[in-house]
Amino acid sequence: MSNSFVMSNYEKHPAYKGVYLKHFFNSEIDDRLNNLEVKIEPGFEISSHVHEEANEFFYVVKGSGMFFVNGEWEHVHQGEALLAPKNVEHGFKNTANEPLVLFSTFSPPIR
Repeated sequence: MSNSFVMSNYEKHPAYKGVYLKHFFNSEIDDRLNNLEVKIEPGFEISSHVHEEANEFFYVVKGSGMFFVNGEWEHVHQGEALLAPKNVEHGFKNTANEPLVLFSTFSPPIR
């Protein structure tokens, strides 16, 4: 297997129950890239929060739920791309009966 292949397992989110993270590339591997997969189990959420120094981009890999941004909740579905600009409060709720899986990338990368 080449050095360019990264395999990762889900880890429990340190702050949110029912939320799991799978890190791919982060500042330990490349100081210009930070991305991960986020899995939110049904009925759980990532409460609203802010990243002061980075935009966060999301792609909905699987499932559906609610995305909080710009002071409003919006329905999101598989195949949609979303942006949480830096300094903007954002969060997610899984309101469906299956896991909500997101691919997240930070720009610039957070450490």
